Amino acid sequence: MDIKLTDILTEDFLEKFQDSFAFATGFGVVFVDLDGNHIGEGSNFSKFCSAINKTKEGASYCALTNRKAIDLAIKTKKPSIYICHAGLINIEIPLTYGGEYIGAITAGQVLCSDMDIYPKDSDFKLLPWLHTEEAAEYFRNIKVLTRQEIEATAVSLENIANYIIQNTMYNKLQEKLAKERQKTLEYEKKQIEMEHQLKLAELEALQKQVTPHFIFNVVSSISRLISMEEYTSASNMLDSFSQMLRYSLSDISSQITLEQELNYIQNYLVIQKNRFCERIEYEIITDSEILSLIIPYFSLQPLVENAIEHGLLPLEKGGKLKLNFSTTPSYYCIEIFDNGIGMNDKKLDEVRKILQSGKDTTSTNHIGLKNCYRRFKLMYGENSTFNIESKPNKGTRIYITISRNNYIGK
Repeated sequence: MDIKLTDILTEDFLEKFQDSFAFATGFGVVFVDLDGNHIGEGSNFSKFCSAINKTKEGASYCALTNRKAIDLAIKTKKPSIYICHAGLINIEIPLTYGGEYIGAITAGQVLCSDMDIYPKDSDFKLLPWLHTEEAAEYFRNIKVLTRQEIEATAVSLENIANYIIQNTMYNKLQEKLAKERQKTLEYEKKQIEMEHQLKLAELEALQKQVTPHFIFNVVSSISRLISMEEYTSASNMLDSFSQMLRYSLSDISSQITLEQELNYIQNYLVIQKNRFCERIEYEIITDSEILSLIIPYFSLQPLVENAIEHGLLPLEKGGKLKLNFSTTPSYYCIEIFDNGIGMNDKKLDEVRKILQSGKDTTSTNHIGLKNCYRRFKLMYGENSTFNIESKPNKGTRIYITISRNNYIGK
């Protein structure tokens, strides 16, 4: 079989995917053919890498580095994290279709705080341009990330890229088997849909947890506390942040309890309270009986973050967030309420339609809410409810119930 990546995925799709992943992670992203040559212009390229690729010699060096990284990934059967000829981190994910390698996706154009742990491409003579002041200036502006951030991005990119190929193969299989039994076809579709939601959950977790912007804000706040000699507050904030990172490295395919998710949320709220002071107040009321409730990983924190970002912070004086976790003889109940700006009936109806729709939203304002809703539905189906209420200038309330009669944790 002689097939190219562009034979199964359109250039428009490739461009949209790399744009969205680059936006979510801040990495430069581009698809390449098996020779390492770029397919299209790529997304979010740094000035440093854009300048290199404008020259024929520079582009050829990048292609050769990509080829070496692809070979390494194929040999080790895992994502290749490689230091390119220009000294930057290069993540290479080979793509396989029908047992044959058809291309790869590469992400990078960042630096690592621990560069020595990764293999380095040292076969090239440096481009003359790399010795110029312009190159040095561009290089100084390249982001430096931790090993955990880079490797988490590599794993997530591999999972999502593999899903794209699997989904493409499934669509072609669907065309071939259109006349066969509908029951078998529906089973296949459901399996892929569940995988799809898991990948979206992982990308959402990556977007919300492993972002240089959030880390920068936390570090800046800790630095400010230290400069003010508020050492106890700085220590508490650092402890909350370290616990958040520990939870972010959990295996999202494993079952977690409400207590584990709530610990993460409490650490998140401690940090946000420290940053915004009196603009954020919060109250958490918990029935001890509900703490062992099994819920989807990272399914409540995005709802809390939405309440703060879109409900409370737009108000000049902020507001209050209330979390209530309770039980009745028939249900486990989760309530997230903020007294923020709220929504009018038209906006609320739009949000409810997005939740009920079977299609995935591309809106960055609602993707977290939609993913939380879908994951609860995938785990509990008709045994759960997910309701949202809101009034302008009164706030928003999300109310989730899970039936105790058919609870999976029994």
